[in-house]
Amino acid sequence: MTGVMPVFGGAHPGAGTHNALVSLSPPTYLEVIARDPAQADAPPSKLAPDDLGDEPRLVTFAVGCDDIDAAVTALRAAGLPGVGDPYRMTRQRPDGSTLSWRLAFVVDGPVGATPFLLSWDSGGSPAYDAPAAGQFVALRAGEPDPATARLVVEVLGLDVAIESSPSPYLEATITTPSGSQLILT
Repeated sequence: MTGVMPVFGGAHPGAGTHNALVSLSPPTYLEVIARDPAQADAPPSKLAPDDLGDEPRLVTFAVGCDDIDAAVTALRAAGLPGVGDPYRMTRQRPDGSTLSWRLAFVVDGPVGATPFLLSWDSGGSPAYDAPAAGQFVALRAGEPDPATARLVVEVLGLDVAIESSPSPYLEATITTPSGSQLILT
């Protein structure tokens, strides 16, 4: 789509997934995540549920946090009691180095307009070394009941347009390296 091939990032041990990545100009990147056949016994992942079908699509988005604990506290204080505690994840890169980060879900099973939270350890975001596939421009989202997603976006100070829609969706606009605009759904 962008003319740039995503680079294999690695497997997420115990999560049952693996990924490929492209940078959309730091700090933004696109992660193509899928079930990892080498981890067939792993439980279903919230980030790659079994019911997605065979067609690639945008499922959710992460919000990078310098202080994930403060973000969780702010969301809970705003009346979002389902915000999960941050937990640690790792993956080994093809070069043998290990990336680590903390993740927190805002709702159970992020799909659509409600993001999850992510905080990289030691500046390890793939946005800085994955192949450049363009520049992120905007994100739009829809939900049947957008109140929770709108509150999350407001509390976190995000610029994401969220509308009421019959089913959850995400739409990302990027400018490709050739200068054309591309809408990913």
